[in-house]
Amino acid sequence: MWIAAFHCNTFVCTFAYTAAITIYNEGGLAAFSGLKNVIGAFGLMCMCWGTTVTFANGEGLHSKRALAILIFGLIFSTTGHAQDFRDRSADVVMGRKTIPLVLSQPLARWSLAVMIAAWTAGLIVFWQPPMVVSIAFAILGLRTLGGYLMSDEEKDDSVSYVYYGVRSFLKVKTARRC
Repeated sequence: MWIAAFHCNTFVCTFAYTAAITIYNEGGLAAFSGLKNVIGAFGLMCMCWGTTVTFANGEGLHSKRALAILIFGLIFSTTGHAQDFRDRSADVVMGRKTIPLVLSQPLARWSLAVMIAAWTAGLIVFWQPPMVVSIAFAILGLRTLGGYLMSDEEKDDSVSYVYYGVRSFLKVKTARRC
């Protein structure tokens, strides 16, 4: 792995990924529920970073590539937060300490709602998709955050997560066109 990392000019991201996972698993950071999504997103960003550099024949990340990887990682982190609501009972049985179990339900749900609203507005402004796409994206964002705020039942959270997934699909499709 290390020889390939040197050869492909991916040593830094390979080292960062290895260090983060080791510190998380062996250094006790796994005990902090808020770090699960962040470390997972960081790992995914390192993998995207390495893949991007490899396909660019060793050329480093310029601002657009780095920004795309950062946005992808942050969205992934928010996705982890959103998916944790739909299986809280299983998380309790498994002894997991996810954000919806550690924080009060209102605080956990409102924090997710703020992130969904911020991503919806921010990505519409950033990508400037056609008006019809912006409207569809805003409606899905409102439906998603409304679903998480209106009910704390796991079955309803599963439905809200499906809407969240549709929003994620639209983000990818819109990003490719803009």
